[in-house]
Amino acid sequence: MTRITFQRSGGFTGRTISLTLNLDDLPPDQASTLNRLLANANFFNLPADSAKRPVPDEFTYTVTVETGQQSHTIRTSDTSAPESLRPLLDDLSLRARTQRA
Repeated sequence: MTRITFQRSGGFTGRTISLTLNLDDLPPDQASTLNRLLANANFFNLPADSAKRPVPDEFTYTVTVETGQQSHTIRTSDTSAPESLRPLLDDLSLRARTQRA
């Protein structure tokens, strides 16, 4: 079982969006996409906190991934997120916004 907990806060409006996904509950193609994005980001080797000094109106992100063997939480921001992580942040942001609609 893999569970992803995602939170994005800040931005111009200061609104927070969040999402929790159990990959076992998703259609196989969606679970595969998220697993690929996690692998491409080398998620479990990212530093726990890469967020630098806050920049006005930027988003900050907290992502936790839990598997049967490990758990890892990262905190980052628009200006400090590694390029390899951006596709995952974009995907999770879209899912969280869509869920709220």
